[in-house]
Amino acid sequence: MPYIEKIEMKGFKSYGNRKVVVPLSKGFTAIVGANGSGKSNIGDAVLFVLGGLSAKAMRATRISDLIFAGTKTEAPAKYAEVVMYFNNEDRGFPIDEDEVVIKRRVYPDGRSTYWLNGKRTSRSDILDVLSAAMISPEGYNLVLQGDITKFIKMSPTERRMLIDEISGIAEYDAKKEKALKELKQAEENLARVDLLIREVKTQLDKLEKERNDALRYLDLKERVERAKVTLLLGEIRKLKSLIEENNLRDKEIEAEIAAIEERLKDIAKEIVAKEKELNAIEKELEEKSEDGILEVTRKISEVQSKIEMARKNIELAQKEIEDSQHRLAKTKEELKKVSEEIEKSRNAIQRWTKRREKLKAEIKEKEVVKNELVIKLGEIDRDFAIAKQDFDKVVDELEEAKKELYMKESDIRKFEEEIERLKGKIAQEGAKRTALKSKIEEAKKSLEAKRSELGEIDGKMSRAEARLRKAEKELEEKTKALRKVEGELSKAREELIKAEAQREVRGNRAVEFLKNQNIPGLYGPLGELITVADRDYALAVEVALGGNYDNVVVEDDRVAEKAIKLLKEKKLGRLTFLPLNKIKPRSMREKPSLGIPAMDVVQYDPRFKNAVAYALGDTLIVNDMDEARTVGIGKVRMVTLGGELLERSGAITGGHYRPRGKLGVNVDEIRKKVEKLEREKEAMESSINALKIEVKGLQNELFELRMRKSDLSKDLQVVQREMERLLAEDKALKESIEESEKLIEVLEKRIHGTKGDMAKLRGRIERLEKKKERLKKALENPEARELNQKIREVEHEISKLREELSKVESKLENLEIRINEELLPRKADLEEEIEGLVNRINALKANITENEKAIKEFEKELEELRKAEESVKDELKELRERREKVKNEIIDLRSEKDELNSKLQELRIEANTLKIKLAQYEATLKEKQDELKHHDTKLIRSIKEVPLELEALREQIEKMEEEIRSLEPVNMKAIEDFEVVERRYLELKSKREQVVAEKESIEEFIEEIEGQKRNVFMQTLSEIAKNFSELFAKLSPGGSAKLILENPDDPFAGGLEIEAKPAGKDVKRIEAMSGGEKALTALAFVFAIQRYKPAPFYLFDEIDAHLDDANVKRVADLIKEASQNSQFIVITLRDVMMANADKIIGVSMRAGVSRVVALSLEKAMKILEEARKRSEAEHAEMFGHLSG
Repeated sequence: MPYIEKIEMKGFKSYGNRKVVVPLSKGFTAIVGANGSGKSNIGDAVLFVLGGLSAKAMRATRISDLIFAGTKTEAPAKYAEVVMYFNNEDRGFPIDEDEVVIKRRVYPDGRSTYWLNGKRTSRSDILDVLSAAMISPEGYNLVLQGDITKFIKMSPTERRMLIDEISGIAEYDAKKEKALKELKQAEENLARVDLLIREVKTQLDKLEKERNDALRYLDLKERVERAKVTLLLGEIRKLKSLIEENNLRDKEIEAEIAAIEERLKDIAKEIVAKEKELNAIEKELEEKSEDGILEVTRKISEVQSKIEMARKNIELAQKEIEDSQHRLAKTKEELKKVSEEIEKSRNAIQRWTKRREKLKAEIKEKEVVKNELVIKLGEIDRDFAIAKQDFDKVVDELEEAKKELYMKESDIRKFEEEIERLKGKIAQEGAKRTALKSKIEEAKKSLEAKRSELGEIDGKMSRAEARLRKAEKELEEKTKALRKVEGELSKAREELIKAEAQREVRGNRAVEFLKNQNIPGLYGPLGELITVADRDYALAVEVALGGNYDNVVVEDDRVAEKAIKLLKEKKLGRLTFLPLNKIKPRSMREKPSLGIPAMDVVQYDPRFKNAVAYALGDTLIVNDMDEARTVGIGKVRMVTLGGELLERSGAITGGHYRPRGKLGVNVDEIRKKVEKLEREKEAMESSINALKIEVKGLQNELFELRMRKSDLSKDLQVVQREMERLLAEDKALKESIEESEKLIEVLEKRIHGTKGDMAKLRGRIERLEKKKERLKKALENPEARELNQKIREVEHEISKLREELSKVESKLENLEIRINEELLPRKADLEEEIEGLVNRINALKANITENEKAIKEFEKELEELRKAEESVKDELKELRERREKVKNEIIDLRSEKDELNSKLQELRIEANTLKIKLAQYEATLKEKQDELKHHDTKLIRSIKEVPLELEALREQIEKMEEEIRSLEPVNMKAIEDFEVVERRYLELKSKREQVVAEKESIEEFIEEIEGQKRNVFMQTLSEIAKNFSELFAKLSPGGSAKLILENPDDPFAGGLEIEAKPAGKDVKRIEAMSGGEKALTALAFVFAIQRYKPAPFYLFDEIDAHLDDANVKRVADLIKEASQNSQFIVITLRDVMMANADKIIGVSMRAGVSRVVALSLEKAMKILEEARKRSEAEHAEMFGHLSG
């Protein structure tokens, strides 16, 4: 458990401007000192640093009154500060440090600041930390001067509520509150279910029309189905006719292509010879360009980068200069204003200084006049003057005393009238507050209920909106996905048509035949077994494969032999086979630094590695012809990304190339993909329909919730405004009552003080009247009387001038303080800031100059590099001209070749187009035939006649589908929805029974909580009551006391009474006890709570004031015993109490300032004895004066 190690005070009450440390022990510390020494101020300091707000509790009128007011020798403090050091080694505070330090400071304007372990914080944070360690500024463990009987004076209800707090039953109240909310929710759920039941009943009445529409819809669907089957049969017949016509034209084109291909072979040989010559020139050109032009280009790039970097640095510096100049202008403007303010203040000082000197001169002049009058009066009659002076003085004093007596009598009447008025006002305002509290409670309940309901609606709306957003997002995503699948399906269908057409173009009828034979070990064409992930390489790989594209991969030579026999038997042409057990893979002798091997860009089954390496193992893929030349034409087989093929022999093949199709295309796989996508589309359409229904339902739910929220929000605003009005009125009444009570207290003190002053004044007036009569007889000289009157007038004028002089000097002092402590330091700060900004701007300008100089040097270097670049280019010009000549010769040859290729390509395009059309017709035919298969066989057989013209049939289908669309959206489930809705109705009835059962269960739970709460309270009360009886008997031997509930049947409906029987006396009511008996009873109650639930520390201020030595000894023994578990700090004047303490702290006062010192028991006893003697002497003197 934490305890206080020490308390530090500075500027607090009587402790002056120096830091005062009060060291404390873990057990029992006694604080002693004479009356008025300031020892009770230590208790006030504890309450202050713990966050106490009541100035009255700290024996002050205002919180700022806690600041040291100063003495004749010591100036007033600027603030009051108290620091409390807690030992936290057992981590009683929720802070992982061995020491917890709390500091509070208050300023003259009443403002307080707080610190926790050196960090600025708020009062609420301080209270939270203290609460975690079971410490509070209002705790029962703090008993300040005169407060010991507060536990006796508190009402029975307040006393019972203290036991409530100690027992911790607030937890049960929270559970009950939660259960009440759940009960309200259950009641609302019941109302909601009843509403749903009515809605479902209404829904049943709407289903008849929807069911009729659904039946009509099904009839139209059946008629459309028959018409569509008839249309399909007509389209199939037409497609078969078109296929036959295309086959005839295809055979004619094949003959023309064979003649052109023969001529192209001759042209290719001539091109090879010219390209060898070109390669030699290219090689020489590359050797000369690599070392020269590339190095110069690199240096140019580096210098350009440096120039750009320098320009960027200049731009950044200019921007920072602009920002700094803006700040400099603002700072100079502020400096100007501060300088002007200083000048104005100094001018004011000059004016007030002149006024002060003038006043001093006037005072001096008046003093001279007065002295002259006094001298003259003395010359007339020195004895008369002395007597007159005495007489005037007595008259003045007498008049002043009578006037003061009259004023005090008047003050008392006013005070008494004001007190009566304030009491009447308090009574009226108290009645108003009682009525207001009832209204406030009702408004609070209404406000909480509506806020709770609004919160629940917000929660429901948030959940509904989240579900709606999720459903809408899911609907949007699924709709997008459907569109994507539809797009993919469309593309897949096109891809299937093209793939089938391309397979026909490549002459793969033989391959299809062999695949259909299901020959084990026959895998298919090599081009279908390879894929290219990066499509940038697809064309290069296809060109590199060449004729190997259609070569068939087989497991071994036996499979190849079997396949060849079948082709011969069926006369299906010739194919090349690649048996995996015989084929020899090719490879490059050494891998060049440029390019990428073709084997590295293709994917394939590892089983086919030898076949793939046979076709691509020795082939390198390069970017373009320039890169091929860098590698070296003829060194390795190469293919460019553009499709140019460079053989090791030096032959180069290139020109326009029409890709044959995607690598790895497998018609069967594409067909499966189409079927899979069709299934996905159907599933998505079903899911989207379900989501649309869900979205509609959520939108309806949200609309209802928003309407309810709007109504509730309006109600809430009305209640909230009324609540604010009531609270404001209550606050105003409370503040008014507190202010009236404070005024009454102040007025009563004034009445008491004024009556004492009046008694003294009456005695003084009587003495002055007698003295006046004696002096009056001695005075009869009229000239002296006139001079005396003039002297009084001059003295009055001097007094007024001195009063004005005091005000002027005060103004001068304030002006000097403002200039020296506020304006001049601010001016120095601004001048320092201006100097820093000017230096920064100059540094940035220097940086810009350096960068501009660097740019000029870089630009000069760049110019020299560009001249070098031109020199290298001249050398390369001649080689390039030779290269261009050979290229033109090759172009001429290729031009002839291109013309032939163009013709050949046109024929192939026509052939391909025919084949694609044929494939499309066949695919469409197959699609139509497949589509026909999806229709009912009986329906197909039932159709005997198909019209030649199909357009009329299409129009008929369109009209029926239009009528179908007009009926949509159709609730196809309406036919069976009646049963569904009826089941829903029965479910709701069942749910209503569940909600009723839930409501009854919550009511039982509330009753159970009340029982638990009562048991915990009674258990706590039982322990404390037992402790109270034992401790009272210990403090008052032979006596007895007990705690009695006002309402034992319902403890929380009543309070807690104390019944005590001091030794040798009858049972007494609290009100009838003596001060000592009350103190003992209160202490027994405090220690009963301490024994049950100890606080970390206890502060007692003169709790033994009304006790005799025997009772003090018992209390001291009890404190000593309790200090084993808690820290006790006791402020006392009793040596019996002090003798039991573990540590004694002495407090004394010198020159109006309190001092603290640690004492031995003997020294403390001596101080107390001296204090007691001084107190007795003062009492004797006071009584003697009163009797005189």
